[in-house]
Amino acid sequence: MTCQWQTGLLSPEPCGGLALGSCGSCGQSICMIHSSMGPSGTACPQCANMQPGYEQNEETEMAGARGSYYQQYGTSGYFSKNDESSVNPKKREKNDDFET
Repeated sequence: MTCQWQTGLLSPEPCGGLALGSCGSCGQSICMIHSSMGPSGTACPQCANMQPGYEQNEETEMAGARGSYYQQYGTSGYFSKNDESSVNPKKREKNDDFET
């Protein structure tokens, strides 16, 4: 299983590292680099940034900056799980309207 965390602010790219666990809040598979420990266990950078008591690092700060940036546009983040075909063109379905 690979890490599902998307790195980057405006041009997200999949981590692709080996997932060692999952976020206790959202259930997303995360690797050791993208996990933070806190009172409720392991969390992804996005959840760790939103909950008090979690260790803060470069990834949680980036998640907070990304959340603040996109909040002004009325969205919670740059891409949802439903937009994976936009982030990763290799996973597009054959019936998508995209030209390849």
